[in-house]
Amino acid sequence: MLFCLNSCALILDMIRDSSKDPGTGLTRTTLTENNTSDSHIEAGDIGTGKTFLVTNIIDGDTFIINNNYSVRMIGINAPEKEMYFYEEAKQNLEILIMDKEVRLESDISDKDKYGRLLRYVFDGDYFINYEMVKFGFANAYDYEPDTKYSDLLKEAEEYARINEKGVWEKIDIEEIEIKINYDPKGSDEDYLNSEWVEIINNGKSRINLKGWSIKDMATNIYVFDNIILYPESSIFIFTGNGNDEPGKLYWNADRPVWNNDHDTLYLRNSSGILVEYLSY
Repeated sequence: MLFCLNSCALILDMIRDSSKDPGTGLTRTTLTENNTSDSHIEAGDIGTGKTFLVTNIIDGDTFIINNNYSVRMIGINAPEKEMYFYEEAKQNLEILIMDKEVRLESDISDKDKYGRLLRYVFDGDYFINYEMVKFGFANAYDYEPDTKYSDLLKEAEEYARINEKGVWEKIDIEEIEIKINYDPKGSDEDYLNSEWVEIINNGKSRINLKGWSIKDMATNIYVFDNIILYPESSIFIFTGNGNDEPGKLYWNADRPVWNNDHDTLYLRNSSGILVEYLSY
């Protein structure tokens, strides 16, 4: 089920109306004083409790304030361009905060490697990071050391998953099973092909995996070519380099894909719909 712009507006109406219902579970946390924003922003002003005008939306987790600073929302990961649900996530964030004054709250890190400010975002009492995850426009995404609201965002994701919101819309193919060897012995960097994913077809029909994809919690994506997964058989996807052969495919990544402590694998079909996932 693809959400269009009107659907996003309906979600926003639901969020707003829920302020009358304390039983909705929506986060209404006010953590900083709501001051009037300055027309000119000094670097030291960011995160002090002042509000800042959102002037452009890049995607579902990144935006521009006061035509100057790029802000990356902490603790969430929205679909990238050309990925399933990218437009819907971007449109929803536009509805939520475009041309509005928002408050920004920092965690441990100030900026990411791209120079973007890492912030939690509030519109009044509404926690925007939380809303994006709860309604399935983004996944919860832990990135150490910025995990202040990790539990809250995981709670939002659980709601989205159970109710199959947005990116969690799922088709049931019960025959599919997934296994991951995410923490092999030795150095992960030295033994990339000891890290692997196995996709098992326990059914009686063959499955054409062309255009299907595997993704982790971050932005690592493997897209299948014209591969057939035959009944009662499996296929391995090794992280490192190699030449593909029947039953064995190679990601050709130059570093480990799967976190050793926690991660999630998303298996999507050629339309981008979730087929199966595995969290550990």
